Amino acid sequence: MKLLFTIFFLLVVQETLFSATADRKFIENTCKGTPNYNLCLSIILADPKSEDAGLTGLALIAVARVKQEGEVTITQINALKSSRPELRPALDYCSQVYNAVVKVDVPMAKDALKHGNPKFGENGMADSAVESQACERSFKQHGMTSPMTKQNKAVEAVANVARAIIRMLL
Repeated sequence: MKLLFTIFFLLVVQETLFSATADRKFIENTCKGTPNYNLCLSIILADPKSEDAGLTGLALIAVARVKQEGEVTITQINALKSSRPELRPALDYCSQVYNAVVKVDVPMAKDALKHGNPKFGENGMADSAVESQACERSFKQHGMTSPMTKQNKAVEAVANVARAIIRMLL
């Protein structure tokens, strides 16, 4: 009986290790198909749901990160409005575009993925990347130096990773 238990235990441990290795390999292979492998890995592996997620699940994790980065950006915009009123024209525009990312683009992508229509999900992430670029350009258009370059590039990079994962579903 003890021998049977030991064999069973070893089989379960082996299966668990194999499954974790296979999941990690799947994530790594998925991230290799994105424009930023290391960023992709950090986004996906930070979410415990990635352990047993399929491709759609990985895409949803990346889309959720776009929302998170968009919310961080909105907080930054609001802080800058208070501390740097001379930037208000560009910041007002950035506020509009990032609200569109968080309230329109991300929900559209999530719904599209959940309903098996990844093309609309890809469009939402492409738009999120474009919106981050538009925010950055708005400072130049107003003759100002952007204090948000780093955050705008972060949103663009995450959106491009999410878009690449979604594209694998097409």
